[in-house]
Amino acid sequence: MQTDVLMELKEVTAGYPGHVALKDISFRVKKKEAIAVVGPNGGGKSTLLKVIMGLIEPQRGEVLILGEKPYKNHHLKSKIAYLPQQSTINPHFPALIEDIVQLGLFSELGLLKRPTKAHKERVIASLEKVDLQDMLGEPYEHLSGGQKQRVLIARAIVSKPEIILLDEPTTGLDVFSQESILKVVRELTEEEHLTVIAVTHDQVFLRRWAERVIQIQQQLTFDGLASKFFQRGEE
Repeated sequence: MQTDVLMELKEVTAGYPGHVALKDISFRVKKKEAIAVVGPNGGGKSTLLKVIMGLIEPQRGEVLILGEKPYKNHHLKSKIAYLPQQSTINPHFPALIEDIVQLGLFSELGLLKRPTKAHKERVIASLEKVDLQDMLGEPYEHLSGGQKQRVLIARAIVSKPEIILLDEPTTGLDVFSQESILKVVRELTEEEHLTVIAVTHDQVFLRRWAERVIQIQQQLTFDGLASKFFQRGEE
């Protein structure tokens, strides 16, 4: 694998008993790319994220993250952070925002290990990256929807991943919150130099952030520059 290639899917077919969600999907992802994944509901986008995370093993083909298969190498999970469309955290969870972010260090801390000063500094640094450092000590349940989403992004990046997977990061947010999430995600790619892959239906987010678009409808129907993708729609 080329040194600048972070991830590669080779003729991946995957799905569930009695249902093929992805068929013969092949593409490469280089370091520091900003990629939007689009396609109809039920087209296989969520399955694609699960395959990348190693939660589903392909029926055929293979996925390589840094040259290794994620479903056979658990240490690769620390290289991939995931922000689901609807967080599993109760919006009224009685915890401070720094406690939520610290959950992203579970693979290092487990249930019993106490966070060190270095861990706490990483939590604060992650909150600074999403512009919430002034809200340290604030209960999570007191935040707006957009602020909660930014806390969850901080939780995703605190483990220092190389790939961040976002599933509809702006869904259900007001315009102001959508703008704040767009700003944070843009900074992750442009300033933090992370590889970000975002499933989205948000046309504003797509047009203002994505450099590359991958369209999935069971099969790969488009893979190229975002500008080329938009030109297709205008023809």
